[in-house]
Amino acid sequence: MDSSRTNLIEQLAVAESIEGDPEETTEVVLISMPFGPLFWPSIGLSLLKAALAPLGISSKVLYFTFRFAELVGVSLYTQIADARRQPPITDLVGEWIFNGALFDPASLDVEGYIKDVLRGHSRVHKKSASETFIQDVLDMRNKVKSFLDDCVQEVISHRPRIVGFTSVFQQHVASLSLARRIKTQLPEAFIVFGGSSCEGIMGVETVRQFPFVDAVISGEGDVVFPELVQRVLEGRSFSDLEGVYTRDRIDSICVNGRYPNAPLVRDMDALPFPDYEDFFQQFEASRLNKHAPARILFESSRGCWWGERKHCTFCGLNGANLAYRSKSATRALDELEYLASKYPGCGISAVDNILDMNYFKDLIPELAARQLDLKLFYEVKANLRKEQVRLLRDAGIRRIQPGIESLSDKVLRLMHKGVKALQNIQLLKWCKELGVQPAWNMLWGFPGESPEEYARVTDLVPLLTHLPPPQAATVIHLDRFSPNFDYAEQFGFADVAPYPAYFYVYPFDSEAVANLAYYFTFRYSKAQDVKSYTWRLAKAVKTWQAVYETSDLFSVDKGTHLLIWDLRPVASEPLTILTDLQRILYITCDRACTVRYLQQSAEEHMGGKFTHHDIEVLLQPIVERGLMIREGRSYLSLAIPLGDYSPRKPVLERFHEVVKALGEPSGDETVISLVKDAKREVMFMG
Repeated sequence: MDSSRTNLIEQLAVAESIEGDPEETTEVVLISMPFGPLFWPSIGLSLLKAALAPLGISSKVLYFTFRFAELVGVSLYTQIADARRQPPITDLVGEWIFNGALFDPASLDVEGYIKDVLRGHSRVHKKSASETFIQDVLDMRNKVKSFLDDCVQEVISHRPRIVGFTSVFQQHVASLSLARRIKTQLPEAFIVFGGSSCEGIMGVETVRQFPFVDAVISGEGDVVFPELVQRVLEGRSFSDLEGVYTRDRIDSICVNGRYPNAPLVRDMDALPFPDYEDFFQQFEASRLNKHAPARILFESSRGCWWGERKHCTFCGLNGANLAYRSKSATRALDELEYLASKYPGCGISAVDNILDMNYFKDLIPELAARQLDLKLFYEVKANLRKEQVRLLRDAGIRRIQPGIESLSDKVLRLMHKGVKALQNIQLLKWCKELGVQPAWNMLWGFPGESPEEYARVTDLVPLLTHLPPPQAATVIHLDRFSPNFDYAEQFGFADVAPYPAYFYVYPFDSEAVANLAYYFTFRYSKAQDVKSYTWRLAKAVKTWQAVYETSDLFSVDKGTHLLIWDLRPVASEPLTILTDLQRILYITCDRACTVRYLQQSAEEHMGGKFTHHDIEVLLQPIVERGLMIREGRSYLSLAIPLGDYSPRKPVLERFHEVVKALGEPSGDETVISLVKDAKREVMFMG
């Protein structure tokens, strides 16, 4: 027996005297700390646990997220953990709450953080936190020590040889705080960190600054972590493992200012099914299951196929691993069926950065055929065709996150999005028609953008209030690993520096803090006052969000007549009736169409010859009424056809009021009959 195992046994004897009868040894303990998500498990840790099982290595995942949420309250915990809520994630509240347990209190400026960050006196903050929230944060900070003491005792009770931490976003300081305490009580335990907060220079600085961290894995851990565990348990060297950082190696492995990542998983089908048992056991034993149902995570691909071609300028989510790899449809389907049967009733969210478009040929049609009722969520590119959105719906993928980000062609080009504004709008329209819920944000503040574009989009928004609005509209972040960060000067950014909160979280010099940071402030190389030209759009978006539930624009096709009912606040007339070629053109423009295509369509349907001018003259009054939009030489109809779509109750109530105010139609008897029939059809469908 080697000396390290002898020393470990001595340490465990101390633990046994504290805990009483020891439990069976768990060789590897994997930990998720605050402020990780509460209602879904860590897919990374669950995959690592599943990978260790065939090797005969015992492991357990501990979710100390539950314990802390119960201690401080689920609502407050969620407010800090959810990046979409106030305060903004760049305030690093979750990190700061734990830094008093990691560093010498004398080195920390508590009052400075409260004044400059929480109360919003720093130059980048937009909204001060309430005094109630500030007091809540201070109360949480006071509970950290006893919380960490309890966590240490639980870890010791498992007698681990290796302790691994996942660190994503606001988990880093909490994880480091617990790791330091574990090392003090079990000095022979091997401490390893991984996750997005540990990639590249962030991982290097972690092992440099915190000597109780024995190693950091940069990038994907699936290949290297089991090998690292085996070597540590056997007392063998691991100095040749790529992507594993230790203090004695970090200066020798840097190449051109970059540090290597661990080897990628090349065969996605070779990954195990994630083992979520520990999560569900601890979730059910906690009080959290009374607040919300659990949701599980599923992975069918890694990387980004669009990013490989043209990396979106603001996106840093993939780190250095943009290479796109996906599971076969058969493998993905097997895993989905396994998860659905193993954890019945749980919604499933795909963690893929982007949906594999080949899945529309195999996986998604098969999911639709099997009707598994998975309540799936996926991130997608916004250039989907209508039949693809319909397939998503039929497959049970009812929630998507399309990368829309803007309704301006010029701004979308600055982002390198590879889509046009009309594609984004038609996707929103099709989602509403087919019952798929899109989650999207609007971004602005790109260097060199035109203020006139935002004035134009502001004028466009009132026409779109019947479509799902953005969840948020805000200026861009400058995130590590994004092209905007990596090539800041080239893209028009200057004076790039970590957000001020980082300097209150970490009592280090500027270089070390910059190496640990993920979010950065900046100024523009060429001055642009973003707020001055976006405030009207921000106000329009808030109105959009407020009126969406009662705003609508839908059409009823009666064969010879197309009736368009306009219940938007901007409506000039509640009812427009289109006939003949106008009707045909409007229906054709359910998807964005060029004038040239519409000319050909008109000739096919009506016979004879039509010029581009003829088409434009026919469509101009429809555009002026706001029932259709034009971008360049392309047109898109905005009304949603009744059929797959039926209006919601608030819309029907408004429809009833509008119809009553409209009174009985007059004029041609055919039109009178059609209008009455359409009224009945709308009310019946509702």
